[in-house]
Amino acid sequence: MFRNITKRERILAIATVSVAVVAIVYNFIIEPIIGQWNALDKKIRDKEIVLKKHSRILRDKDNIERLRAEYAKYFETNKLTPEEESAVALSRIEKIARETNVRITNIKPLLSKSFGSYNKFTFRVATESKLKELTKFIYDLQSSDQLLKVERMVLRAKENEPTTIKAILNITKISLF
Repeated sequence: MFRNITKRERILAIATVSVAVVAIVYNFIIEPIIGQWNALDKKIRDKEIVLKKHSRILRDKDNIERLRAEYAKYFETNKLTPEEESAVALSRIEKIARETNVRITNIKPLLSKSFGSYNKFTFRVATESKLKELTKFIYDLQSSDQLLKVERMVLRAKENEPTTIKAILNITKISLF
């Protein structure tokens, strides 16, 4: 059968078979190996990123331990009811107001929400004071050990005293348990 073909036809047949073998080898052997190499390279890059992140955390271990010790007082379990927690927060707000010469004209608890591992209490506090005293009051609130935060603030000048500011503050307290 192959004896009657010309030299040119024989070369074309060998070239066709060679191209077919190369295509089969590439598609079924080389391409899957390249795909596996790329997948492994991606896994290695991902692991390197995680390793760099973990090494950064280990490098900052002393700083993290210092911060943990600093915030550990917030995680101490005190068996207070939500009403007692609210009363403690209100008394702290009043104490800070007295210390900074801020006059509280109205204070009322708004709501108390319970989340997975903490409670969030919100209070509305109406005050009158000079700007310097109000800023000191807000600073002392937010730097207290009670996790108090001013979330909303409305300011306006008192009608007959332009140097006195009337403020309505929404103050939240986070209670961890």
